[in-house]
Amino acid sequence: MRASSPQQLLLLSLASSAALLLNSATSTAAPTINLSNLLGSSTTIPAYERILSQPVFQVTTPWGSPYMLFEKYKDEEKAIEMESGNSGSDDTADMDKFSRVQQKDDMQDTRPISLYFMDEHDARALADEMKQMKHMKDSDLRVTCSSLGKAVRSASNLGRGLPTGQGIDDKTGKLLTMDDGGSLRHKVVPSKRELFYAARCAGRERVGCFGDSPNEDADLLLQPQDVIEANKMQARRASKKNTARRIQKARQLEKEGLMESPTDRLRREYAHMEGQVGLPVFYSEGLLKKPPALRRIFQGAKSAWATSSLTPLYFSYEDLMKDWSIMRERSNNKNKIPEKPPQVEVFNMLDVVTSIDKDQWRAERRSELVRDQKGLVGKIPILHNLINTGKKSASKKSGLEKVVFVPSSLGI
Repeated sequence: MRASSPQQLLLLSLASSAALLLNSATSTAAPTINLSNLLGSSTTIPAYERILSQPVFQVTTPWGSPYMLFEKYKDEEKAIEMESGNSGSDDTADMDKFSRVQQKDDMQDTRPISLYFMDEHDARALADEMKQMKHMKDSDLRVTCSSLGKAVRSASNLGRGLPTGQGIDDKTGKLLTMDDGGSLRHKVVPSKRELFYAARCAGRERVGCFGDSPNEDADLLLQPQDVIEANKMQARRASKKNTARRIQKARQLEKEGLMESPTDRLRREYAHMEGQVGLPVFYSEGLLKKPPALRRIFQGAKSAWATSSLTPLYFSYEDLMKDWSIMRERSNNKNKIPEKPPQVEVFNMLDVVTSIDKDQWRAERRSELVRDQKGLVGKIPILHNLINTGKKSASKKSGLEKVVFVPSSLGI
């Protein structure tokens, strides 16, 4: 058989590339181009799709399979779950999902997990630590980039986690157990860098910082991981008593006709975060994302800013400070704007996303009820948009429809 010439190989390559492009263009599953941001805003998309632009990082094999780590389930955590009444059936009891692994003379409950890191440096630190192990010295470890949307979808599957792709047991017809590699749980690990900044921001309780002072929380996050985990474990064990004490104090203040302080109210409302760690996003009043250029031209700059400006939530504290400086430099009233934001507030990203999701559901439900009131007219989109029922104030805006997430520049 005669060998192919370079020209023939080039033609074959071009032909195969053209076929792939044609196939993707004609496929019904191909993504459509979204030009709504030219005149509209990007806030009409579902809540969980707004975080797709934020990268996350995994330690994987060369072909992209994540390396499994073994998570310990300590006796203290078992006791907390049993006291909380979470020791239900095999399908619901979280501690029953752990396997018994013999390690030297003691038995430890462990389960395999996969970690998505918000910070690339944290992922590389884990890869370097794994390379120091004797049996992984010659392993080809990679740091693979993925989307935060994928990480959240994977981590939301609790219990036994997600199937790993292992084949079904031929004898039983069931999925292999977690011990045999049939399923794997995933977790999203927040950036220690951003948690350090979050500990000094207003609303730090939303991401699990319950120290007596911001400096105490910030200093803790500079410690090694085992020190942080020991401190968080102690906080989880005391959280139940602290919650009861805060509720009793709030009721007593209400009886006396006194107002609860903002700090005490936050600690009571976010008591479930004591001893836990959240995914921080940062906000500063005065920072807005400008409307699209075409909307400013057609609608007028003043009207466009009033109706189409967006509220950015930053995954990186440093990006927020940088954008504040840029905004100040470009402003005509530079002398009236402080060099640094008066206050930076931190929120838990998962709280924001779920709140947006609920808000969108309420808005959709309200529009369904309005269409039902119009009867047949409401089922015809053109007539439905032309005929108003008279009460537009019923759909009061919450402000969540203007939220947009700004990905960290450190991961791009």
